[in-house]
Amino acid sequence: MSSWAIPAGLLLAMCVPALADTPEERFEMKVRPILARNCFACHTASKMGGLAMTSREALLTGGKGGPAIVEGKPDQSRLIQAVRQTDESIKAMPPMGKLKPEEIEVLAEWVRDGAVWPERAKAQAPATAISPEQRAFWSFQPVRKVAPPAAQSAEWSRSPVDQFIYAKLREKGLTPAPRADRRVWLRRVTFDLTGLPPTPEEIHQFLDDRSPKAEAKVVDRLLASPRYGERWARHWLDVARYSDDRLESQKELVHPNAFRYRDWVIQAFNDDMPFDRFVMAQIAADQMPEAERAKLLPGLTFYGLSPEQQDERVDATTRGFLGLTVACAQCHDHKFDPIPQADFYSLQGVFNNTVVEEVPLASAEVVERWKAHKKRLDDKEAELKAFQEEQAISVAAMLATRTADYVRAVQGERDAKDLDPETLEHWRAYLKPGMHEHPFLDNWKEADKFQQLVLGVLAEKKETDQKNLIRLGGSSQRNDLSETELLSLDRPKFRFYNELFGTRKSVLYYSGDKLDRWLGELHRTHLAKLRSDVAEIKKSLPDQYPFLHAVKDVEKPKNGHILIRGSRDNPGAEVPRHFVSILSAGEPKPYSQGSGRLELARDIASPGNPLTPRVMVNRIWQHHFGVGIVGTPSNFGQLGERPTHPELLDYLAARFVESGWSIKAIHREIVLSRTYAGAWQRSAPNEEKDPGNRYLWRANRQRLDVESMRDTLLAVAGNLDTSTLGGPALRLTDEKNLRRTVYGFRSRRKLDQLLAMFDHPNPNTTNEQRNVTSVPLQRLFFLNNPLVLRESDALAARLKGTDEEKIRSAYELMYSRPPNAEELKLGLEFLQQGPDAWPRYAQVLLAANEFLYVE
Repeated sequence: MSSWAIPAGLLLAMCVPALADTPEERFEMKVRPILARNCFACHTASKMGGLAMTSREALLTGGKGGPAIVEGKPDQSRLIQAVRQTDESIKAMPPMGKLKPEEIEVLAEWVRDGAVWPERAKAQAPATAISPEQRAFWSFQPVRKVAPPAAQSAEWSRSPVDQFIYAKLREKGLTPAPRADRRVWLRRVTFDLTGLPPTPEEIHQFLDDRSPKAEAKVVDRLLASPRYGERWARHWLDVARYSDDRLESQKELVHPNAFRYRDWVIQAFNDDMPFDRFVMAQIAADQMPEAERAKLLPGLTFYGLSPEQQDERVDATTRGFLGLTVACAQCHDHKFDPIPQADFYSLQGVFNNTVVEEVPLASAEVVERWKAHKKRLDDKEAELKAFQEEQAISVAAMLATRTADYVRAVQGERDAKDLDPETLEHWRAYLKPGMHEHPFLDNWKEADKFQQLVLGVLAEKKETDQKNLIRLGGSSQRNDLSETELLSLDRPKFRFYNELFGTRKSVLYYSGDKLDRWLGELHRTHLAKLRSDVAEIKKSLPDQYPFLHAVKDVEKPKNGHILIRGSRDNPGAEVPRHFVSILSAGEPKPYSQGSGRLELARDIASPGNPLTPRVMVNRIWQHHFGVGIVGTPSNFGQLGERPTHPELLDYLAARFVESGWSIKAIHREIVLSRTYAGAWQRSAPNEEKDPGNRYLWRANRQRLDVESMRDTLLAVAGNLDTSTLGGPALRLTDEKNLRRTVYGFRSRRKLDQLLAMFDHPNPNTTNEQRNVTSVPLQRLFFLNNPLVLRESDALAARLKGTDEEKIRSAYELMYSRPPNAEELKLGLEFLQQGPDAWPRYAQVLLAANEFLYVE
């Protein structure tokens, strides 16, 4: 080897730039991660001890004890003294445990070098370049009003919709099915627009009308019916994740005023509120012109009742209105669509500067009087709960110290004279062989070791709770709980702890009246007094005043930061609030009006936005045909399906905007087309080429959703109550509730059994389309559910005349057609079985697929 050869390691070191070469880089790579892991949870937003660790200036200002750092002098800096834990006059930090020696030295060296802290608050997030190819993606292109193809058939030239559809059928070599029977079309359009079947009177009126405008008159009548808004509002409420309570594991917490949003949506559809105005009202009604503000404010419940356990407002907004999955860019740039991580946090910044607000619908005097009374009750209930929990935990901890005695008594190794009989029975039941999803009972018979294990888990849980309290900055607010990365026992250990000390059916935790016998006279007297006070205040509390669940801007809006890997403890560069980059011309313009909600609303509802009109007309198409032109209604990105008829989608979107964003105009365009009037029939050649009927060579057979199914059960039996619109939510389990299912109680905590059985979506998240399952429970519902049995009896009692006349009436009520000769013969034969045959026959008809499906 030449004497001039350079060692490979040295050569590599010369070729690779030194890491953390500048003070700024050393801070970002070494110092900030230590502070983020150990300090930011308590000393950023929470400012515990008055100290904010958000900048160099904030550290020089310090907290209650004075400056946290002295530039160039680590030994005199309170921050370094605290982490070294050598000065007893300064509280040791971090409270979760001492830093590693090398981490302490990194901080000391940083202070010694001048405590450089790059001004990231002023630095903006780097722009992510969006390529021309990404901008050329179909859904990001401007909406074009495409001229329909030339008419190639007189039958298929009645509307531009038909011309687009027929051209595609010819291109794919598909033969369209013939027109549906007039009764079939009437049943289809009536269910589609109102969620109810046509009445016999409506059927005969339509059949008798042979004018060219007969279908148009039906559509106009249906769109003018209050039943239309009840039907189509429900479609939007799935997207809006509407519910009447909050997600709470321990008990039901009802929102008695949530229905005001549901009623507002119903009225908006009935009034054909322009969709751009409908969108803006749900985002920023409080900032719209004062003359119309009062009418639009209920729309803010879209955010005012967002799910509590997670902040999904960006997801609900972008998927619901734009068909984009922006929330997928929370931890990194979107993997498939041109949505940088900065876009997510720019929109999150809008909502971080928005807070929930009640808008009272009563006088200020009534409101203040009720709030004062409610505060008294809340304070007293909190005092009672805290006292009970303190005593219960104290009793459980004392009983835990005698675990070994109870274990020996269970094994018969000692008498139980000095042991509590009820607790002993708890231990006996718990220690029986059974399924425990942890290993901690493997050696329970070694009494002393088992007691040490129990006490150790109890101590670890207390320590974990204390650390979490520190991470939360002492807060118990739901938002803080949902957004803070909390610590927990591992799953097996937590299960073990819960079985012994949990608040529900555990071995050692006594609550309610069972706690009383463990308390001394003084404590029992105090507990009785607290309970009496709570009962007295609760009894005198009046009903709460009516109000709207709304939102408002914070007083001093500010930009947020990118959270590196989505962690609140690791903030990155500042992000101005702005619209989605791919939908902006050039760099997005920062929002400057308050939180930016009004500007966001304008951007979403802009006629120039290519997504908003496309997404909504696609949703309308979806609910008429069972599947959208784009088969993924809330995802118009790369992972979404491509449109089967892109020119038709653009034509409808352009017409939507031209019509003043009229949803009813789009309904008319669709349901009066020849395409919509097609029959359902089989065709082997067509099915081979297009088995999913994506090109609409025939009608799609669709199952009634749970709302239409229940409503129709009540309607054909003559029991459906449509006398009023709107009002508080009613339980669907209440036999006296004969109102439409849209007014039924929706729960985020526990969905109604009927709704869950028939595929109602979970209202904890936005839903683009419902699943359609077929399971045995659904058939059993028609066999023995009390609702079906009641309505079968009512239907049988409603029908009048001879058995033949009653059968004909039943078929027309339920299936919108007369029975054929075979059906009539079978029905008459069945009814010979006895006097109770009619209710059973009515139940058979209600359980038929023809009742449950619409062609």
